[in-house]
Amino acid sequence: MESSLSASSMQDPSSSPLEKQQSSASGNGGLDSEEGSSLEEIGFNWGEYLEETGTNAAPHTSFKHVEISLQSNFQPGMKLEVANKNNPDTYWVATVITTCGQLLLLRYCGYGEDRRADFWCDVVIADLHPVGWCTQNNKALMPPDGSTL
Repeated sequence: MESSLSASSMQDPSSSPLEKQQSSASGNGGLDSEEGSSLEEIGFNWGEYLEETGTNAAPHTSFKHVEISLQSNFQPGMKLEVANKNNPDTYWVATVITTCGQLLLLRYCGYGEDRRADFWCDVVIADLHPVGWCTQNNKALMPPDGSTL
């Protein structure tokens, strides 16, 4: 069975199929052998692979969703100016309730502890700005429908 072959046994073409089967019988793919349990022992090198295959690595910009989720500095409690859902030409201040990768759970200011108006937005596509952006860019700040202001 191919899935039972260990990484270390795949490197040693001289080992027999029986030895391969026995080395993987421990259930961990043979990684507890005398050589150690590091995956570095496999000897795979991305640079060499790309050179040998004549290919290029994908640019980091291809993985914006990962970069943003790992590097976003949004923290619960932060205030942002966000486009109103019902009137996208206007903005209102919202508080970050929680973050989940590139998603933010926001609550418009003026809703107090009322969670019914919380909404999720994707930092990649949402119209989010630091507080003060509307003033600097002559944009209207208007409370959303249903706020208690």
